[in-house]
Amino acid sequence: MAELQKYQADFIELAIFAGALKFGRFTLKSGRVSPYFFSSGVFYTGEYSRALSTLLAELICRKLKPEEYDVVFGPAYKGIPLAVSTSMALVAKGINKPWCFNRKEEKAHGDKGVFVGAPIEDGARIAMVDDVFTTGGAKEEAIAQLQSVARVSIPGVFILLDRREVDASGKNAIAEFEEKHDTKVYSIVNADQLFDYLEHNKSKLKVSEDVFARYTEYKKQYGV
Repeated sequence: MAELQKYQADFIELAIFAGALKFGRFTLKSGRVSPYFFSSGVFYTGEYSRALSTLLAELICRKLKPEEYDVVFGPAYKGIPLAVSTSMALVAKGINKPWCFNRKEEKAHGDKGVFVGAPIEDGARIAMVDDVFTTGGAKEEAIAQLQSVARVSIPGVFILLDRREVDASGKNAIAEFEEKHDTKVYSIVNADQLFDYLEHNKSKLKVSEDVFARYTEYKKQYGV
């Protein structure tokens, strides 16, 4: 496997240090029992948020030019702080983009509607940010809400970790999502890159040997 870029290695080590990456037995939203779990909710300090959003902004800048997107959008709930902090991190790179996120349920009073932040208008090009991609459920829900109010396009979906799993029908979940929405999904790292890096640095990162065996078995069942 190709050597990781510095920002990718920095992300993995940040995830380990912050406790965002855990090993054990975890039941996911999809019902699958995974040997590892990643949660961006652990990055709740200002220092962690700044570090994480800087890495996500780096990914966006590597994949899209500033003129190719209009809004940084985060699907509820994990995408909300990511959208706001990434918008701020982009400013540090000289790119000023508004942020927006969706509510799970429409608000009927005050600032009515399902969106908070930048207005969603016809022609808007959305750079979506989220923590992981397993089956894409939260992103599907958000896109349906976006398209219910305006004709938008999604030039890129930017995630921290691509779990590289098949969907319920056994197909490549990301490939199906990309084809359906005419978009591309970009990740800082994918699961194979993650575990390859962990295996080559297991002593330094204190990862036990059985973690890799359990991931191999999980990958045989659900991996692309």
